[in-house]
Amino acid sequence: MNAATTIINISERGIARRRFLQGALAMGGTAGLVPGWLDGVAFAGPPLGPTDRIVVSLFLFGGNDGLNTLIPAEDSRYRGIRGPLAVGVGPANAVGDGLYLHPALSRLKLRYDAGQVALIRGIGEPSKDHSHFSSAAGWMSGRPGMANPTGWLGRWIDSAGMGELSAVSIGWGEVPLLLKGSNSSAVSLPPSGGLFGADRVEDYERVAFESFSRLGTSGAGIGPYGPLVSTTIGSAVDTAERISPAYAGTLPSDGLALDMALAARVINLDIGARAISVSLDGFDNHSSMRPDHDDRMAELDAGIDSFFSNLAPQFAGRTTVMVYSEFGRRVEPNNSGGTDHGAAGVAMVIGPRVNGGLFGSQPSLGDLDRRGDLKFNVDFREMHATIIEDWLGADSNAILGSTFPRLNLFAAPGPGGFFDVKADTYYGPAVGWLSSTGITTGTGVGEFSPDAPVSRAQMATFLWRYRGSPSGAPQSAFVDVPRASYYARPVDWLAQQGITTGTGFGRFSPDDPVNRAQMATFLWRLEGSPQGSPGSGFTDVPSGNQMP
Repeated sequence: MNAATTIINISERGIARRRFLQGALAMGGTAGLVPGWLDGVAFAGPPLGPTDRIVVSLFLFGGNDGLNTLIPAEDSRYRGIRGPLAVGVGPANAVGDGLYLHPALSRLKLRYDAGQVALIRGIGEPSKDHSHFSSAAGWMSGRPGMANPTGWLGRWIDSAGMGELSAVSIGWGEVPLLLKGSNSSAVSLPPSGGLFGADRVEDYERVAFESFSRLGTSGAGIGPYGPLVSTTIGSAVDTAERISPAYAGTLPSDGLALDMALAARVINLDIGARAISVSLDGFDNHSSMRPDHDDRMAELDAGIDSFFSNLAPQFAGRTTVMVYSEFGRRVEPNNSGGTDHGAAGVAMVIGPRVNGGLFGSQPSLGDLDRRGDLKFNVDFREMHATIIEDWLGADSNAILGSTFPRLNLFAAPGPGGFFDVKADTYYGPAVGWLSSTGITTGTGVGEFSPDAPVSRAQMATFLWRYRGSPSGAPQSAFVDVPRASYYARPVDWLAQQGITTGTGFGRFSPDDPVNRAQMATFLWRLEGSPQGSPGSGFTDVPSGNQMP
């Protein structure tokens, strides 16, 4: 019995073709036992490093109409040219410079108002290629016209030597060019779940997967590919088991909201995913443009909101989303209630670390090119170069093959190196000092979380570091202080010095918040419990001591 016969027999026993295809997709290839199917096997990846950042690419296939996404409503020529295709807007949609976001992008507008959305106007490519395929390939490769192209994110993954789960594509179909490198591979995940090998509840499924894994040692005369097939199947099953929790629980039913929720959940698994690709089709609006494009804008808004709603807080500040399309649309409508392929469009970069606002110049409706297209003023590779250099910390020249001006898309850190601490706040100088002295390292990469409560464990660590991180204190008797925790030694020292006596019953309660009374008592004891101070004058402070 050869390998092909084995697959046919297993399929006849009940493993659906769809699930077998999903297994092949999870390994980055096509469904067939040929060497190409085995090349892209994905192994479980290591967790992200403490400073690793993530980029999510959201491609709008078909050529998104930038004029009806970022609307120049205060230019009288817009409504005059667009006629029934023009979109009505109100003050709530305004972003400045006489421009307005599409009304369906209401949740995106809230993020813009919070300074977390960069809108890049007039972005395009020098060749003004109006072909979906070659234009999309240019954006994804970052090197238009190159022979045997690879993707710019794929080359970045190559250069960094990352693991096989560093690049993940969400959606049916093969891995997009964007994520393809010369040496790296990527995983393609179907939105519906049911990953090959993740569910082995039924006996026939368990037997099938075990049979695959024994191909290399069965002596069945299956040739030199037996061990490779066995390893590949085992790796696919292991990967499926690692990724399948992303599908657990409640997810949006379908559409971009589902795909973006899965993208966020894959990041939350912390399996090394750093480049994720998602796409939304339906932007080639040659006819029925207004209803179709309005629907796509609503789906885009829901998808972006779904992503950030599902993204775990510890990864939010390390993730940026770029939204772009292969080109814009013609300014003047055609005779079918739509628009034809154009040139300049609008791109977006979204995330808590983004320097929100308007970038580039709005193309003039009174200065079109000879085809009637908006003229671009931002080369799309300027956006790529900015993300590569300023977000991913890599060499854009090496990846893009040339040097391009960079946009100021990402915010600079404030005092202490924290993005969420502004210099003009009352606590800015204090946080800067805490960071410079090593008393605080923040709550995450570039985050201090100034509005979050301080736990008793954190307070103990602050005080211990303030005193120079002394060693040699005997182990405290608190039963709720794990020895492997970051705060074990600080609590030992606080107990030895009499700065803390716990909360009763042999407990320190490390996760409880510190109230102002406890904070005052900690600091007073830290200074040796000085006596003879005059009364505070506070009417809400009774006599007696708080025992923190």
